[in-house]
Amino acid sequence: MTTMLQPAVATGTTTAPPVKKKRTRLVTLDLMRGYYVGVLAAIHLNYVPSLLGLVDGRGELLVSEAEGFFMISGLLVGMLRRRDLERYGIVKMTLSSWKRAAQLYIVAVPLTLLFTFIARTALGHGHTQVKGSLDQRSDWPHLLENSLNLSYTYGWADFLTYYVPMFLVAPAIVWLLSRKLWPVVLVLAYFGYWETTHINTGYYRPFLQWGVYFFIGAAAGYHWDDLRGLMARLSPSWRRRLRGGLMCAAIVLYAIGLLFLFKRGLIAHSATYTDLFGDNRLGVLRPLAAPISVAGTYFLVRKFEKPLARTIGKVIIPFGRSSLYVYVAQSFVVFLTPLVFGRQGFLLNTLYDFAIMALIWVGVRVRFLAFLIPRA
Repeated sequence: MTTMLQPAVATGTTTAPPVKKKRTRLVTLDLMRGYYVGVLAAIHLNYVPSLLGLVDGRGELLVSEAEGFFMISGLLVGMLRRRDLERYGIVKMTLSSWKRAAQLYIVAVPLTLLFTFIARTALGHGHTQVKGSLDQRSDWPHLLENSLNLSYTYGWADFLTYYVPMFLVAPAIVWLLSRKLWPVVLVLAYFGYWETTHINTGYYRPFLQWGVYFFIGAAAGYHWDDLRGLMARLSPSWRRRLRGGLMCAAIVLYAIGLLFLFKRGLIAHSATYTDLFGDNRLGVLRPLAAPISVAGTYFLVRKFEKPLARTIGKVIIPFGRSSLYVYVAQSFVVFLTPLVFGRQGFLLNTLYDFAIMALIWVGVRVRFLAFLIPRA
């Protein structure tokens, strides 16, 4: 993302050169996005018990890594599309967003067909450890039709098909945000999510379920500089309280999620928990908890950004900056691994998790077949 410049400051008869704003917030987002996409392989593989399985929640915490990933994706879209709107106008902004949708579509549909072919072939040779939701009955013309209209998706890269309609709708969302109608955006996004918990939204369910996080992020990204300005206007003590409160809230949400994960008896028969946070990740409070968790995590990561960037950042920052490549690469590794190696004990499962992450990291550095995948 292009660094914004501060205006020159007049001092008598001379003009001070423009000063670049710090870009530390972008490194923070790279760290967060890199972690979210980096652990997806282990989460999707779900070989537990394992070391990562003790901390990542396998998608079952009050706020999952996937929700955080969608939110940061939306945040970056909000930033970039606002820049496009202000610099080039609504037509160029719309075309940029739709071009991105087309790029993802071109990757997503062939992946669905490829994974379907691999799974059907594996089943035909007696391998039963294939991902669920496989269409085993439709002939290939019907599979092609259903893949093209996105009513059928298969494999571990299915999020790509959810992003396509999000990028198609994004220009309208940015236009609403430019008219200071962010409450409308948030209400519509949450209402769409709420519908998935109360009525059968069928074909639109994945888009509505994940779109709420994307569009909350887009609203925050569009108003990123405004939010930073609001923070700057607070007194130092109130800034510390707000940051501290959000960081504590993120830690509490994470801790409660881990408690319920390892002490399932506490929520095993709780209809209240299911309605609020469970229900196959469709609990009505999840879209409200996610922004708190992501904001608190942002301030935590930013607080320790330098040591994180010097250590684990060597791995996860490249993941964050090539998130689409990492996502597609992990989809192949996770899909094929069960056909070769089954779930084992703690040590071997941990080895699998880290070996997969190392393999993907090497792929990022080598950029193998990266020309087939659009930049993140």
